[in-house]
Amino acid sequence: MSTNLLFRSLFVFILVLGSITYSFAQKPEQTLRGQVIDAIAQKALPGATVLLEGSTLGTTTDDNGKFRFENLPVGRYRLRVSFVGYDTLVVPELLLESGRETVLNLPLNIAYTTLSELSITAAPLELSSLNLSVRSISNETTLRFPGVFFDPARTASAFPGVVNTNDQANFLSVRGNTPNANLWRLEGVDILNPNHTPNAGSQSDLPTFTGGGVNMLSTQMLGNSAFLTGDYAAGYGNALGGVFDMRLRTGNNEQQEYTLQASVLGFDAAAEGPIGKAGGASYLINGRYSTLGLLSDLGLDFGGEAISFKDVAVNLVFPFAKGGKFTLFGMAGNSSNVFTGDRDSTTWEFDKDRQDIDFESSTQVIGGTFKLPVGQKGMWHTSFAYSSYNSERLSVYFVEAGPNLRDQIRQFRRSVHSYWHLKPNPRQTIKVGVLYNGGEIIQPYTSTKLDFGNLEWELGIHYLKLLNTVALEKGSISSLEPRLNLAYRLDATKKLTLSFGEFSQRPILPVSDVAQPLSLVKSQQSSIGFQVQTGPSTSVEIQAYYQKQTKVAILPYSFQMLSSNFSNERVPVLLSDFSIPEVLNADGEARNYGVELNLRRYLEKGFYLLANSSIYRSEYRNNSSAYAQTFGNNDWRSSHFDGRFVFNATAGKEWRKERKAGKVKLWGINGRAVVMGNLRQTPVDVTLSKLEEITVPSFTIITNNERIDPAFTLKSATYFRLDTRLYFKWNRAGRNNTFALDIQNASNQQNAGFFYYDHLQEKVLEKKQLGIIPILSYRVEF
Repeated sequence: MSTNLLFRSLFVFILVLGSITYSFAQKPEQTLRGQVIDAIAQKALPGATVLLEGSTLGTTTDDNGKFRFENLPVGRYRLRVSFVGYDTLVVPELLLESGRETVLNLPLNIAYTTLSELSITAAPLELSSLNLSVRSISNETTLRFPGVFFDPARTASAFPGVVNTNDQANFLSVRGNTPNANLWRLEGVDILNPNHTPNAGSQSDLPTFTGGGVNMLSTQMLGNSAFLTGDYAAGYGNALGGVFDMRLRTGNNEQQEYTLQASVLGFDAAAEGPIGKAGGASYLINGRYSTLGLLSDLGLDFGGEAISFKDVAVNLVFPFAKGGKFTLFGMAGNSSNVFTGDRDSTTWEFDKDRQDIDFESSTQVIGGTFKLPVGQKGMWHTSFAYSSYNSERLSVYFVEAGPNLRDQIRQFRRSVHSYWHLKPNPRQTIKVGVLYNGGEIIQPYTSTKLDFGNLEWELGIHYLKLLNTVALEKGSISSLEPRLNLAYRLDATKKLTLSFGEFSQRPILPVSDVAQPLSLVKSQQSSIGFQVQTGPSTSVEIQAYYQKQTKVAILPYSFQMLSSNFSNERVPVLLSDFSIPEVLNADGEARNYGVELNLRRYLEKGFYLLANSSIYRSEYRNNSSAYAQTFGNNDWRSSHFDGRFVFNATAGKEWRKERKAGKVKLWGINGRAVVMGNLRQTPVDVTLSKLEEITVPSFTIITNNERIDPAFTLKSATYFRLDTRLYFKWNRAGRNNTFALDIQNASNQQNAGFFYYDHLQEKVLEKKQLGIIPILSYRVEF
C-alpha cells in the first residue's frame, strides 16, 4: 500500500466511523472521571477525596482509586485531590467540553510535611519538583496560545530563557545555547528529530538535526508533556540546552470519540476508544495532511514553492489487572518543499530564480513502554523506540550559473530507557536506571531524593560513555556527572532553590566532509532561584544561572558557522580556497549566564497571564595557539545567540454565556508580544562568495594592519512580534465546536533574518523574517 493511499484510507475510515457514531451520540451530559494513584508505585489510592473548587461537588475514590462526576456543566474547573499521608494536588485550567470526556490520571506524592499543597498541571511523574527550570506543556495550552501553529515546540518559546531563532521553524535557543544542544524524547526515550521540513528557516536551506517547520506530533496526540531549560535530573543526558519530553495522550477506554480539525495548515482527523469489552485497554490514532499540500495538488502556486507534509500517529494502551501497563506507539511522516525556477530570464530577481530545488524528508518512530509494580513501594519502567530519519536536497541550475548541490542524510537510532523507581519511606525516593542508544552511547545513572521537612534535596550521578569511538582517537569519550538540586521552603508560599550539575553531549558537526570532533563537549551548570505563590493561581519566580562549556570543537583560527555549539546551520561543501583541516580541535570554550523573571497566573475567572523577561549573555573564546597567533588574543566574544535580552507576555481573556441548559458559548481573545535582541551575524566575504558561488562568511578583516576576527560582530535591529488569537466555542449535546483566527505577526513587522550573498545581483542581501500570517481553523469534537 502506498503512503498516499494509507493516509487517504485512514481519513475515510475516521470520517465514516465518526459520522455513524455521531448519529447515536446525542447525550447532553458530560463526564469528568479519572484515577488517583501513588506517584512512585503507581498503585491505586482508594478513599482519596476529590473536590471541584468553587462548588459543592465532591466524591471519594473507589477500591481501584477511580472517581467519577457525571452531568457536569461544561466550562472551566479547578480540581483538588487529597489523601491522608500524601501531598494535596491541585489541577488548575481544567476544561470540560461537551464533545469529549475529561479523563485524568492523578499521581500523589507521599508527604513528609504538611507545610503546603502541591499545585501542578500534571507534568510527567519523574520530573523533580525541586527545579524551577521544568515547564509543562499540555494539549489545551498548545491550542490556546497564539501564534504557535498548534506546535508544542513553538509553545515552549513563551517560557523564560527560550528564544525562537527563526519564524519559519521551531529552532529554540535555550539560555544562549544552540538548538543543536537540545534533546527530543517521546514516552521517556530519546528519538531523532521529529519535525517536518527540517530545512525551514536555515540560511543554507539544508536540513538541521533538532528542529523544523512544524512538529510531527499533532496536538490531538499530545499528552501532558514537559520542556526543561536546564539543571536536569540524573535521568537526562547527552544534552546541554533544552529537553523536549513529549508524552502521548491515552485514548478514552469507555467510549468512542472523534476529533476533526481543518485549518490553513492542514486537516486533522483523530479517533479513540476502548479495545475490547473489558480490561481498560484503549487506542488513539491521528492522521494529518497539510492544506498547503492539498492546494499544491490542485495546481495553486505559492511563489514557486510547493510545501507539503503528512503524518500518522498511534498510541495503544493495555493496563494490567494488578497494576502497571504495556503500550505500543508509533508515528511516521514525510514532508517536501519544491521550488521551480522561472525559465523566463527577464523575471529573475534573485539567484534562486535560476534554480530548481527539491527537498524531501521522512521520519519514522515505533516503540513501546512497559511498567510493572515491584513490591509495594516501587515500579519498574522500560521504554524502547526505533527512530529513523532520511532527507535529500537537490538544487540544480538550469543555466550555467553555479554549482549543482546534492545533500543527503540517513540516520537511525535504537533507544532503550529502563529504570527502577522506589520510595522505601516517606522521606526518601530512589531511582536507578540506564539509557542506551544502540551502538552509540550508554548512560547509567542513579539518584536519591530526601525530604527533611522544610529542606528537600536530590543528589544524582550520571555517567555517559561513547561506544562508537572510531573517529574519537583522542580526547574524552566518557563523562562522570554529579547532579544536585536543593529546595528550602521558607513558609507555605515561598521557597529557595539551588542547583548544580555537570553535563556532556556528543556534538553535532555541521560539515559532513570533516571527521568527528575530538571530545565530548563538557558543561558545568549552576543556578539559584526564588519562588513565591502570591495567590491560588499565581506565582512569581526569579532565577539566576551560569553555564561553562569546555572541549568545544572549533577551527584552529576562527569559529564562524563550523562550530555546532554556536550555530545550528550546516555547511553544504568544504570551500576549496580555505585551508580547513580534516579534523577540528577541541580548544573552544563558552559561557552562558543570565537572570530570568517569570510571572504566571493560571486561567482563573476567565483570565490567564504568562509574562517573563531574561537578561543574558552567550559568549565564547578560542584557546588554540593558532588563533592567538593570528589575532593576538583569545578574549571572550559574543556568540551567534548573544541576543542579550528577551521579553515575552502571553495573556488571554475568556467569556462564558449560557442561554439554556446544555448550550454554552465561550469566546476569547489571546495575545502574545515578543521583544528581544536580535541574533548576531558575521559579515559576508563578497570576493570569496562570488568565487565560490555560495555565501562565505568573513574569516578575517585587516584594519590598520591589524587582523580582526569579524565573527558575530553584526547585530540587526531589535526584534518585535505581536501574535493574536480570537476564538469562539459553542457546546451542544454530544459535541463541541471551535472556530478560531490566529494571526502571527499581526503588525506585519519586518524583522531581520540573516545576511546572504546573491549570485545574480552580486551583492549581499538581508533575508527578512515572516510577515503577517493569518490562520483560520475549525475544530469539532464528538
